[in-house]
Amino acid sequence: MINQKYLNDINFLEQRNGTRRGKYRRNLRAYYHTYGFGMTNIDDTSVAGYYANSKYDIEEDTSSGIQENVIKSCIDTLVSKIASQKVRPFFNTVNGSFRDMQIVKQSQQFFDDLYDDNDVNSVIANAFRDACIFDTGVIYIDPIGHTISRVLPWQINFDSRESSYDCLTRIVWKMENYPINLLPFKVKKYENEPYQGITYYRYYNTNDNKLVHYIPELDYYKEEKYDKPLPFYFINYDNPIKSGTTMSIVDQLWGLQEAIDAILVKIKDASQLANPLKFFVPENSTIKVNKLSNRVGEIITYTALPNQTTPPIVTATEPFMDPQWVQLLDKFRQDAYEQCGISQLSATSQKPQGLNSGVALSTMESIESDRFEIQLNNIIKAYKEVAKLCIALFDKDEDILPPNRLRQSIKWRDIVEAQNQLIIQFSAAESLSKDPSTKAQQIMMLVQMGLIPQSRATSLMELPDINTGYSLANNAINAVMTVIDNCIEFGNMDIPDYIPTGMLKEEIMTTALSLKAANNENNNRDIERLMELYQIILNKEQNSQTSAEMAAAQELSAQLQQEMQNPYGQFAQQINQAVDDISNNIGEQR
Repeated sequence: MINQKYLNDINFLEQRNGTRRGKYRRNLRAYYHTYGFGMTNIDDTSVAGYYANSKYDIEEDTSSGIQENVIKSCIDTLVSKIASQKVRPFFNTVNGSFRDMQIVKQSQQFFDDLYDDNDVNSVIANAFRDACIFDTGVIYIDPIGHTISRVLPWQINFDSRESSYDCLTRIVWKMENYPINLLPFKVKKYENEPYQGITYYRYYNTNDNKLVHYIPELDYYKEEKYDKPLPFYFINYDNPIKSGTTMSIVDQLWGLQEAIDAILVKIKDASQLANPLKFFVPENSTIKVNKLSNRVGEIITYTALPNQTTPPIVTATEPFMDPQWVQLLDKFRQDAYEQCGISQLSATSQKPQGLNSGVALSTMESIESDRFEIQLNNIIKAYKEVAKLCIALFDKDEDILPPNRLRQSIKWRDIVEAQNQLIIQFSAAESLSKDPSTKAQQIMMLVQMGLIPQSRATSLMELPDINTGYSLANNAINAVMTVIDNCIEFGNMDIPDYIPTGMLKEEIMTTALSLKAANNENNNRDIERLMELYQIILNKEQNSQTSAEMAAAQELSAQLQQEMQNPYGQFAQQINQAVDDISNNIGEQR
């Protein structure tokens, strides 16, 4: 049954965003420099760059206009600078238990794989590009398919009044020209037309806990229960002062780009309509004008003054435009880069005039990076907030990682319940060098400083081409951690003979110290189990030493008994040697 209240709200939110949609259309056309580019027809009839021309280029006797899109140049430069700063969400515990440590470990592994599978670095970079063009970029998290993707900003409609108070409760996602075959459900009436374009609305209302699917062309309406947060995250080019909109790079450079386009049209027309060479021929000259070719110039005949000596032909080349137009063009171009805070070095890979030393270039690069500190902070925040939104959206009864008998099953519900002991920070996606020799030096320095144990050094050197060389060390630390997990979670004190006891003792002490530092009474049982396992290792090592000493004593005793039982043993040999010596002495005396 259709709820007219929700349909009215869909229409209301769509109408409130009409002006914003008009601005987005203008900015999209400016970015692609294609003034016939539309947003509704997402098909072959709307191709960026194919109908590219300046709206000032209206002359029919000249060729197409010259394009110098400083808007796209500035945006692409800034996006590449921001995208080079790759970060990831980093999970850590605050006074947590061993179970909290396991939750952090599995969460980190899941989100590392999730961000890699969905190429979140590119998704966030493209959303930031949308923010530079339109003012806002939108990221969508699918709680069912566990996917993170970018949404076209003009398809999202919301109440700007709610946005002003940073509390959105209703959003309409309007997908125009949407193929029927991409619908998450089947429509039997149109099974024979799977590629027909429709208008597909998704209406989220967190106040009423409702998700509405509405397709006017198919008379389709369906309501679902929805008791989760809105699955969208917004990235702004600049933090808005009110409502949900702000200035973008296109908005800042719109006037300069129009001025540049107008000057380029003038320069183009003047250069093409003006002849590069002029021939001045006197009327009384014996040279026949019709014999000259005017393909490379213009022929002008004139009447010479009386008694004036003139050459048969005079050639002249005049400037087709005053140089001030070119100077004005250079000024507008430079103003565009300066207004966005982008240097000529970043935009055109050219050294700015006056910077000749490496220190000066480095200083300028640092100053330029500080100019975009707000934008960089927004991107870093996006990585963390998207991870938090995923935790809130995913099914709480699902396992974080696939079931495995060798590890404890932890569900998303456990993360939600342990949020007071968890903290999500950010870190570089890779802080170590890519060069193997430099990476080895960095790891050895960390070991010498005591920041990482010696046993973990080889695992950090994991490289694709030499992975097999370090697989033994990785397997050893993984086996040791499995023994510790079984000890704490299940009370299993068995230590296989192939486990390196030295590494196991080191990891036991590290884990026990971490649990003790949390100052949590619930960790006492885990610490006691670890100490019991540690004592078992000491007893095992002592028994092994005693057994070795007993084996050596038994071997020595056996050798003595053998010597005593053998009449021709070492003692007999000594007697025979003494007898021989006496005989030799008697022979010498005679």
